[in-house]
Amino acid sequence: MDTYDPLHKPDAAQWQALDESTRVNIVVAWHRRAGEHLANETMHAAVHVMVENQLALAELPVAHTLSRLMHEGLDRHEAIHAVGSVLVAHLHELIHHETADPPANRAYFERLEKLTARRWRRGRF
Repeated sequence: MDTYDPLHKPDAAQWQALDESTRVNIVVAWHRRAGEHLANETMHAAVHVMVENQLALAELPVAHTLSRLMHEGLDRHEAIHAVGSVLVAHLHELIHHETADPPANRAYFERLEKLTARRWRRGRF
C-alpha cells in the first residue's frame, strides 16, 4: 500500500502492515494532491491515522459510528474528521483532567454514540 484515499476504506491488513510514519506520509500526500492546504498537515494526518488505526481494529465502535455518520450524509472523509474531532477533544480532556471514572475508552465511546452528522456540522461534538 503506497497511497491513501480517505473516501475509500483501506485494506486493514495492508494498513496495519505500514509503520506509523509511512501512514502519516501517505495521508499528507493525499491531502497535498487534493489541494488541501492545512495549517499543520502532520497533525491533521496523525488524526486521520489514529482514526484509521481504530477502524482497522474492527472491534471498536468507531466503525459503527463512521458508518452511521455516512448514512446521515457525511462522506467518508468528513466522517473521519467528525470522529477525529471527538478523539482530539477526548485526548485533550484526558491530558488536562486525569480521571479513572468512567474508564477513558468508555467515555470516548459514549461520545461517539452521541455524535451525529448534524451536531458535527454545527461544531457540537
